[in-house]
Amino acid sequence: MTKKRSKTINPLSLEEIAEQAEKGHDVSEHFSGQHLAKQFVSIDFPLELLHAIDTECRQVGVTRQAWIKMACDERLRQIQSGRVGSHSVSSR
Repeated sequence: MTKKRSKTINPLSLEEIAEQAEKGHDVSEHFSGQHLAKQFVSIDFPLELLHAIDTECRQVGVTRQAWIKMACDERLRQIQSGRVGSHSVSSR
C-alpha cells in the first residue's frame, strides 16, 4: 500500500529548491521529514572494550555501529528518565 500526499508538489531540481531556500521561501513541502541529520564522529576505543562490544554484536546480530548507537540511546534514556521529576537532595 502506498501513501498518497495531500499536497501536490511541483517537481523542482535540487538546485531550484536550494535557490528558493536561499531566497527565504518555505521549501518544506519538498522534504518528507523521514531523514535525520547525521554527523560523522571518530572515537578511539580500547581494544578490550571493542572485543566486548563485538561479542555483544554477534549475540544480538547487529553491526558494531548499530550496537554503539543503541547503547548510547539506551544510556541517555536511562539518564534522562532519572532526571524527570527528581529533586533529589544529597544526604550528608
